[in-house]
Formats: sequence, C-alpha cells, structure tokens
Amino acid sequence: MRRAWLLLALFSTGLAAEPVSLAQAWQTLDSQGSLLLAERQASERALAAREAANAAAHPNLSLGSSYIYQEKPWSLDAASLAPDLIPPGLLPPIDITERAIYRTSLTGSWPIYAGGRIQAAQQVKQAEYEAQLQQLEIRRREQFNLLVERYYGVLLAQRNADLRGQQVTARETHYRHAQLLAEQGQIAEVERLNAQVALDRARVAARAADNQASIAAKGLDSLLQQNALEPVPYRAAALEVPPLSPLREQMLAGHPALALFDAKQRQAQQSAKGEKGRYLPTMGLFGSYTLAEDDSLLSEIEPEWFVGVRVTVPIFTNDGRSGRLKAARSAELEARHRRNQAQQDLLLLLEAQHQALEQAAFEYQTYDSTIALAEENRRLRQVAFQQGLATSVELVDADQSLVAAQLGQAQAQYQYLRALAQVMTLGGEMERMFAWLKRESAQ
Repeated sequence: MRRAWLLLALFSTGLAAEPVSLAQAWQTLDSQGSLLLAERQASERALAAREAANAAAHPNLSLGSSYIYQEKPWSLDAASLAPDLIPPGLLPPIDITERAIYRTSLTGSWPIYAGGRIQAAQQVKQAEYEAQLQQLEIRRREQFNLLVERYYGVLLAQRNADLRGQQVTARETHYRHAQLLAEQGQIAEVERLNAQVALDRARVAARAADNQASIAAKGLDSLLQQNALEPVPYRAAALEVPPLSPLREQMLAGHPALALFDAKQRQAQQSAKGEKGRYLPTMGLFGSYTLAEDDSLLSEIEPEWFVGVRVTVPIFTNDGRSGRLKAARSAELEARHRRNQAQQDLLLLLEAQHQALEQAAFEYQTYDSTIALAEENRRLRQVAFQQGLATSVELVDADQSLVAAQLGQAQAQYQYLRALAQVMTLGGEMERMFAWLKRESAQ
C-alpha cells in the first residue's frame, strides 16, 4: 500500500520513482556513507603518520639566525692571562666582540645508525596503516550487511503491507456478503458480527503494517542519505546455496579480521625490535656553515664551518627499556592468540550462517505447497460460506492461513538474503553477492 501511494504521489507531480538496485545502493553507501568516510579519513591519517616516520631517517638542515645587543662588549685582559709576564695596567683590555652580535648559519644533522630504532618505528607505522586499512574493510562489510538488512527489510515490510491491504479488501467483500446473507435470513447475526470484527482487525493490522513499512523505508533512506528510495524486488525461481568449502578457504586466506591481527602482530614485532635498539649505540653526523656574522675578533677566531661525528653508547638509562621490551613481546603474543581465537570464531560464524542460509532456502521452497493449499482452502471456504455451509470464522481462518503462508515465504526469502550477505562477506567480497543474485535471477 505504501508503494502504491508513493507511486501515485510521484506520478501526480510528473515524477517517477526510479528503482535502485542493491549494487547501486551499495555504491552510494560505500562512497558517501558518513561512517565509511570517517574510516577512510582514519586511513589517511595513518598513511600520513607512516610518511612522517619515513622522514626520520632523512638529513635535517635548518637555517638559523640570531641577533644580540649587549650591555657592553666582551673584553679580554691580557694581564689576566699571563700575570707573571705582563704587569697589570700595562695593556688595555681588548674587545673581542661588538655590543651587537649577529650570526646566520646553516646547521645540519644526519642519523647514521640508531640501533635499528628508526627502521623499526617506520615498520610500526606501516603495520598501523595496514591495520587501519583492514579496519576500514571490516567496517565496509558491516555496512554492507546492514544495507542488505534494511534494503530487503523494506521489501519485506512492503510485502507485509500489500498482503494486509489485500486482506482488508477481501474481508470488506466478505463483510458485504455477510450483510446481504444476514438481511436475507440465511445466516445468523453473529456471523455478520464475526465478519465485522474480522474486518476491523484486518484494518488494524494493515495500518500497523503501513507504519512498519514507513519506518523501514526511512531507515534505508537514513542509511543512504536519500529520500524515498525504492528497492528492486528480488525474484528467483529457486533459492540456491553456495558450497561451504570454497567460502571457508577464501575466508581463511583473506578475511580482514585475520589480516588485522596479522598487522597488529607485525606491529608488536617491530616495536620489540625498536626496544632492543635502546641497548645499542647510536651514531650521527652533524655540521654547520656560517653565512653571515659580525666583524668582531671572536667571529674571526671561530671557524666558518665544521663537521663532526657523534657516537652515544647507552650505559644506564631511566627510560624503562627492559619493561618496554617485555611489554612489546607480550603484545606480540596477545595478537597471535587473538588471531587464533578470531579464526575459530569466524569458522563457527560461517558455518552457522551457511546453515541458516540452507534452512531459509528450504523453508522458501516448502511454502509453495503450503500457499497452494491455503489458496484452495480459502476458495472452498468462501464458496461454502456463500452457500451457508461454512461459518464466517472458518472463512476468516482460511484467509488468515493464506496470508500467514504468503508472509512466511516472504520472511524466508528475507532471511535467505540476509544469510547470503553474511556468508558472502565472510567468505569473499560484496561483489560476489551481486553476481550470485544475477545468476539466480537469470535461471
């Protein structure tokens, strides 16, 4: 009913609702979804941090300039240097600086060896970036499953609303027949009242179904940040189930949760290498070149440029390097154990979802005979009621059984599609589900 009102409103304004396929909806969510955009920014941040770590091994060159104005120049008394040779007061003090001192110079440094800590830090940032990429992929799969749930949830809610609307129409017809038969004295008044109560209940259920369809549609629109999006109904002659073994192999080979823990394990390994480097010496080059300076005696004495090598050997430090090394090793073992547990959980989840997929496909097929029986039973009850051979309650029960069977098949299809999305995202890529749906629809 909601779909009919929506189409009527759009046609009345000269616009037609264009159905959006699941693949199109996923493309929109993947490229414009706020959560995924935020995760991509987190990946960009991790990439920038990796690039910053790579720069740590590069030379450092800076231009520095200073200007100082003193109370008085620096002076040197020759008598204070050789009091035995030069009597005090014989020579006046010599100014070795001006009152104004300025200097501009280039200074640089280059770390040559840091005990492997620079390379380890770079590898840590690389592992963090890879972990963030896997986190993004995990979020993408979660959002895809949420999209499938809401996308086909809208179709299920619309199907429920349509069936409830059809039920109202059928019971209105039944109530009119009951009125005529009651007026003609062919049925008791209680039968007419039963038909009226059944109609009222059908109207209540139809209104609730319309509200549910409206909420489901708003949920999908909110997820995709769209307005009045219309999903494409899924139609297939038979619901098939992909084999489990290839899905299991693909999951173990490339599931992002497992790759995430692999990256965390590499991160911990490199952190341990970096902590070991705290026990090793460091060596670097440094130098300076004076570009401009004042004309004082001190400036003449100081060299215009110099270069050097600095070596530092840590003997005793207060940075807790032993504890930090132990923590890094513990983090590596933690990541390894968590990966093993995640693998077991994923295997169990895949098997459970695959069984749910098989169950939903089986239920969908079995509803064919149930619906056929319910349709025939309702037809016979309607004929019998018109001939006075069946009660209104029997006809209502037959009608209710038909709606329940039709809705049950729609729910089985919905559960199948949800489980299919779970299985495909666990054992492969989202695009595999699109290919599978096309394959089934073409059969």
